[in-house]
Amino acid sequence: MVERPVTAGGTHVVAIEELGSEGDGVGYVDDFAVLVDGAALGETVRVEITSVGSNFARGEVVGAEFGYD
Repeated sequence: MVERPVTAGGTHVVAIEELGSEGDGVGYVDDFAVLVDGAALGETVRVEITSVGSNFARGEVVGAEFGYD
């Protein structure tokens, strides 16, 4: 089994770098894509991972925007 840098139930701070084809925010954890429903381009949010697939994960926002550069 391939190691993934995220697991369901884990939380990560993610910078939303692009938008997915369905409007989801897309950020990365160690080059692994995390799709975040309702996150806007340019935001940095804390997400809880809700599911992990073979090449991307889905997460939901659990924290407000952070002031990171």
